[in-house]
Amino acid sequence: MWLAAIAGLAALLWTSAMAQGPPRIEPPAGALVGPTLGGSIDPVPPSVPSEAVAPDLVVDLSVPRVSITSAFQGESILLFGMFDPPGEIVVVVVGPPFRETVLRKQRVLGLWLNIGRQSFDDVPAYYAIAASQPLQRLLARSAGGEILSLEDRLSSVRAIGERPADELAQFRNGLVQVKRQEGLYPAAIGQVTIQAGRLFRVELPFPSTLPEGVYEIRTYLLRDGKIAAAVSRPLPVGKVGFSAELAGWASREGSLYGLGAIAMALVVGWIGGALVRRL
Repeated sequence: MWLAAIAGLAALLWTSAMAQGPPRIEPPAGALVGPTLGGSIDPVPPSVPSEAVAPDLVVDLSVPRVSITSAFQGESILLFGMFDPPGEIVVVVVGPPFRETVLRKQRVLGLWLNIGRQSFDDVPAYYAIAASQPLQRLLARSAGGEILSLEDRLSSVRAIGERPADELAQFRNGLVQVKRQEGLYPAAIGQVTIQAGRLFRVELPFPSTLPEGVYEIRTYLLRDGKIAAAVSRPLPVGKVGFSAELAGWASREGSLYGLGAIAMALVVGWIGGALVRRL
């Protein structure tokens, strides 16, 4: 009888346990409970950093845009920022791409005549580089990649039409000369000044002949000859005020603008002639 009673009690306990389900494990106080796989509990998702991570490179500009007015004589913009040492800073300013045509002139019978022309696509309207060390030294460390000198950048432009390689090189050299005369391709490398080992600044000059468009200012942090971080900032350049309205009118109403210019020239010429006769 004792054996029968013990067997009955064990059967009753087993039935009750199966009805309640598997044993439940209570997490410790303060722990996060979420879906688990294989019975393991991950209180914090792996994509969430346990500590705040500071960026390696922070960059800003002194002005958000360049405004071209009728009295625009060029402008210098301050680029400044902070980086996590060690490292070197390289800044590349690239203007919007355009199609450019280079003319070859030659003196014939005392007159200068255009004897040839060559067009190029994807030519940057402006190209300037600044660095905290000589650029040749940085590029020699295999920094390369997307940091290109002016010669490397122009070697990738697409020529329109077929010409021998030596003639194309001459036209490319002519393009560089014209752009440098306009101040759009500075020959000198700008100097990036680093202070306190982590703060940097550089003055970016823009000439009065600056074309309109959205410019891209790329700042690179180099460590051991490799790009450790990069930040790109857009810089809009456009006309404002009366010059912008006049340019818009010339674009929308080209024929009326031309007639108005002719009429104004005639009026100014007539007034000038009248003043000269009085004198």
